[in-house]
Amino acid sequence: MAHLVSSSLTDSLTSGPSASKITEVAAMQNFIQDLLGDTHHTFLQGSYRNDTARSDINDVDIVAVRLQTYSSIFSGKVFPSSIPWESIFNEIEQKLRGQRRYSSWTVTRGDKCIKVRGAFNADVVPAVQVGSHEEDPIVVYSFRTMVEKTNHPRLHYENGVTKNKATVDQYKPTVRMFKNWAYNHFGDDRDIFSSFKVEALVHGMPNEHFSEDAVTTFILGADGMVKKLSTRGLVPLIIPSVCGNEDITANWSVTGRTTFVNQLKRSLESALGAYKATSIAHADTQWRTAFNL
Repeated sequence: MAHLVSSSLTDSLTSGPSASKITEVAAMQNFIQDLLGDTHHTFLQGSYRNDTARSDINDVDIVAVRLQTYSSIFSGKVFPSSIPWESIFNEIEQKLRGQRRYSSWTVTRGDKCIKVRGAFNADVVPAVQVGSHEEDPIVVYSFRTMVEKTNHPRLHYENGVTKNKATVDQYKPTVRMFKNWAYNHFGDDRDIFSSFKVEALVHGMPNEHFSEDAVTTFILGADGMVKKLSTRGLVPLIIPSVCGNEDITANWSVTGRTTFVNQLKRSLESALGAYKATSIAHADTQWRTAFNL
């Protein structure tokens, strides 16, 4: 049975940023690279790099690898001197604050990044090397935990490309749809969800559950996620990240995960109602309820 949900409602959820916004992102990264100069190598990571950004997203993640600077913890290299993370962050902050192109820029310190806020927002993530600056892993630092951590942004990207090919180009639109669902219900509440976790959950969907029909894909995906996350609440089930190197539930609080699952259950029920509806008006109303539109 074909459903009656209007395509305009589903298309808005699966679409990515406009070409002009993508151009703006590229210009932002190039400008920051110019500011940092030849001491750093910058590249995009996250939703824009992975082509899974929501259409209205207004921020970008930019990694800034300090060249010829290695993690003594993960590289196995020994050096006669070291540089503290405070200094690594501070030198980037000074260069960002010294720019004169954008009068509205503000630069503040985050836990793992430097937040640039203006007409377009950027989180600049300081990083150091393990091996080549052009290869994973890189190492980032959290001031909250005072711990270095390896990061695999290039592997994340490559695994996303592989998944997208395996699902006949339906993986990335599906990630955008579930990100829109999460943002519509929870805003920017990182205790409940993160873009990273949502992308991992979609990546874990069986390839056969992806289709050109967004309604069917959401129902199959949401049902699988509810079952997987509910099982995780009972047994120590590992739910891997897109790059496969960590368990996304390891730092996901029980309260946050429960809130996420309970809303997903309610949205699944509404989506099923939309699929079964016998009028366009009822189908669209149920779909809007599922996505808090």
